[in-house]
Amino acid sequence: MAKCTTFNLLLAVALATACSGYSATGEELSGWSTETAVSGEAGPTLFPSVSATSTLSYENRLTLRDAVSRTLAYNPTVRAAYHEIQARDGEAFQASRRPNPELLLEVENFGGSKDKRDFDVAEETASLTQLIELGGKRYARLQAAQLETSLATWDYEGIRVQMATLAAQSFVDVLTAQERVKVLGEFVSIAEKTRKSVDARVKAGKASPIELDRTLVAAARAKALQGAEKARLDAAKRKLSTLWGAHAPDFGAAAGRLGNDTSVPSVEALKTFLNSNPTLARWSDEVGRRAAQVDLEHAKSIPDLRVGAGVRQFNENDSTAIVASVAIPLPIFDRNDGNIAAAESRLAKAETDALAVRDELLRALIEAVGELEVAATQLNGLKRDVLPVAQTAFDRTKIGYDEGKFDLLNVLDVQRSVFEVRLDLLNARADYEKARVKVEALIGRDIKEFQESIAK
Repeated sequence: MAKCTTFNLLLAVALATACSGYSATGEELSGWSTETAVSGEAGPTLFPSVSATSTLSYENRLTLRDAVSRTLAYNPTVRAAYHEIQARDGEAFQASRRPNPELLLEVENFGGSKDKRDFDVAEETASLTQLIELGGKRYARLQAAQLETSLATWDYEGIRVQMATLAAQSFVDVLTAQERVKVLGEFVSIAEKTRKSVDARVKAGKASPIELDRTLVAAARAKALQGAEKARLDAAKRKLSTLWGAHAPDFGAAAGRLGNDTSVPSVEALKTFLNSNPTLARWSDEVGRRAAQVDLEHAKSIPDLRVGAGVRQFNENDSTAIVASVAIPLPIFDRNDGNIAAAESRLAKAETDALAVRDELLRALIEAVGELEVAATQLNGLKRDVLPVAQTAFDRTKIGYDEGKFDLLNVLDVQRSVFEVRLDLLNARADYEKARVKVEALIGRDIKEFQESIAK
């Protein structure tokens, strides 16, 4: 049976022992060492021995490592894939068994007429027959069954990759929503300070009451935006928690912060690692299984031999004799030609499917790297060109308003622009991290470590 090779899924963690994730002190997402959990020489050895109904304790702060580990330990899709491996192991064991012998008991020459009415002249035979498989059927059957088990293991690895990717991206959504709530909280605070400042100017007769109304509207809008973001945060936490079967969020907050990394590797440098992706790697065993099926169908075209031996009792004179038999089908009408042709066609199809899957993964990698580059470009532009200018404009406008050089509309407009840019910056960071997760899940390598190794 072909053995599954290690696939280092780099999603920012999978098991507590597999990586140095970021702690409750708040490491950046892009600073993680993301060696993870999907590995198996002869099958998955890291599947946790926990009950499917286990209850997880409430965590005040949940790290990304914890989120992925919980998902891999408790997600029913992952557990179902593991049980399928066990089922395939059972089928492989069954495929190795030889046919059972058959015990035959016969009674002849009784229940007739005249002297054959009773058992006085009856003949009683006890014999054993055994089917002897020829043509290597048992070996071919066992080889195909073992490759079925190997495929189930690859499918298990692939599902772990999918679930860990989903957990990591859902965690990023929670982290992003938390930071957006924080930014909008600052927006509410500044809107309230502006309102109080304008209220004082109105009372001093230096500003129109209409300006106070405008600040009230701005403050109410900021609070509404913050309330909506809190609802989005709650939904993101619920979505993440369902990955490990929780009906409600069982953690207080996501620990960490979005990173500032904007590196983008080339597709050419990354595509060589696609061969280790479980979705593609499984096809090596799939082609092997189809080839084993061809061998099995050829073996089935060779008739099996059935031999038997026993003892016959003659009641007429109370004598005994040995009986023996040999039977073999004559392959005159059925030579299993149709099944052989079908198996050969499916083998050719598997080889073509493997090429198609590789092309599909390459397209997914190109798309993910494209998303990474878009997010990095937007992140660099906002961080370097937009936010500093917007912040400077706000500071100057606020000073100018206090000195009577600008009206309130200018202040509120620039104030809103600053926070919109900050929110856009958060979204760009989140898009980058989610795209990075997709790329690392496809290639099984940490992008940062990969680039550092290239630089050396």
